[in-house]
Amino acid sequence: MPGRAPLRGVLGALGAWLLGGFWVWALGSLCGLGAAVPPAGAWGNPAAPRPCQAPQQWEGRQVLYRQSSGRNSRALLSYDGLNQRVRVLDERKALIPCKRLFEYILLYKDGVMFQIEQATKLCSKITLTDPWDPLDIPQNSTFEDQYSIGGPQEQIMVQEWSDRKSARSYETWIGIYTVKDCYPVQETFTKNYSVILSTRFFDIQLGIKDPTVFIPPSTCQTAQQERMSEDCSW
Repeated sequence: MPGRAPLRGVLGALGAWLLGGFWVWALGSLCGLGAAVPPAGAWGNPAAPRPCQAPQQWEGRQVLYRQSSGRNSRALLSYDGLNQRVRVLDERKALIPCKRLFEYILLYKDGVMFQIEQATKLCSKITLTDPWDPLDIPQNSTFEDQYSIGGPQEQIMVQEWSDRKSARSYETWIGIYTVKDCYPVQETFTKNYSVILSTRFFDIQLGIKDPTVFIPPSTCQTAQQERMSEDCSW
């Protein structure tokens, strides 16, 4: 399943696709990228923190948890915010009976998503109805906290943001980003105090090594219109 990109309104169809996993601190190559930064208000600076600008083109990995299935899905992720497109490639980390692996190519400027089965290259072409929602911290977000992840000699400073407003009793979105370079670490969506979608991001590298990953295979020229099931069809 794709990751979160256009999914701040998690109840939309994309929510289950793009936000990918909300992480249990497997930060991979992020280690060492986030040098410790004094918390807001240090050195007599009373200014409230402001949302940082997340990278617009990067590749990495994600783990997506969905309450509806109770499953964690692992995938490789290519995120191109400049061109409003995302590619997600399911990873097989263990033998899961009757599990189909897919590749997802989401092209928001074209309003379409391609779902390609990795084994057969069978392709589905699905209309995207949700608007592009970049994987970043919205400017109207509420600052919640700043803290370090890890232990001595392996600490990464992060900030936690949410969509909580003063007139509301709880948040429905929480995003955790590194302080130094604003890399996404974890995003979580909740409803009625329960987590419905959670994504962890790790092994992030800046840039897109191979832009052709956003080009659907030739089998998509005769794509079907219905989304394929992740489980065996029999």
